[in-house]
Amino acid sequence: MLNFVLFFSLICSMGIWALPVQAEITDAQVAAFVEALRLAAPQTGRRDDGLYSEWQIKPNNIQRWSKRCLNQELTPEQFEADSTTVRKVLQCKMGEILRQEYVATNNDEMFAVQRAAAWWMTGDANTYNNPGTVAYVQRVLAAYQRQRSAIPQPITAVPQIPASAAPMTPSMDKISALVEALRLAAPPDILNDDLYGDWQVKSSNIAAWSKQCTGEQLTSDDFAANTEIARGILVCKLTGVLASQYPLSGNTESVAIRRTAAWWMMGDPEQYSRGAMAAYTQKVLDSYYQQIR
Repeated sequence: MLNFVLFFSLICSMGIWALPVQAEITDAQVAAFVEALRLAAPQTGRRDDGLYSEWQIKPNNIQRWSKRCLNQELTPEQFEADSTTVRKVLQCKMGEILRQEYVATNNDEMFAVQRAAAWWMTGDANTYNNPGTVAYVQRVLAAYQRQRSAIPQPITAVPQIPASAAPMTPSMDKISALVEALRLAAPPDILNDDLYGDWQVKSSNIAAWSKQCTGEQLTSDDFAANTEIARGILVCKLTGVLASQYPLSGNTESVAIRRTAAWWMMGDPEQYSRGAMAAYTQKVLDSYYQQIR
């Protein structure tokens, strides 16, 4: 047990720092987002639905946004008649929102897109995962990712190996936040289900991971009895798992977290956005962001 205490003290004192992330959202990314909003726009099938242009915009927004971005208040008819003007106004307005959400999400591009899409639909970025909004938000995200794939990777704040080629090493703060998020999302404890501790870990994994991380094979009861020992073992194990998911996620943190959560629950990261697993991995992601803020 002494070996483990020394090991855990060491990793907590070292800190593992991630590579720098993209400094800001580019104009090309804003344009891709605006196009994604057009592609995902709801179609009412009615000419008199009170919404204008391919983006389906309310008249009062057209007037306010054109005044703000063009210094000229356009009528809905003027706005709708010129798609170049529409894009210019929307890139001005939604560029502001997307960049605001990029900062709010700790520079997580895909999470920022989801929050900005929710703002576009409801006026509240926090509704991105609400039942009435999530399907639309995911349509925007999928459309954005298709548009985004054609954009050259932007230069990072500090010149480094390109993010797509470089291994991403999560910081200790992020690993700890993920471990806590998995604890908060753990299923309820049921007697005789062969799951142990606050994280509900299988006995076979406890034996294997404790041996791997501490050099000593703990019993399930020892693991369950000491939350800090359990946490240290999981920090050790999940550091490698999360790091391995970054390159498979295009170094997008939100996707890497969800893929790791799917690995944790099912052993298969590819399931992160499928069926019931999508709700679980999103729950872990939401909890993760609460921990790191």
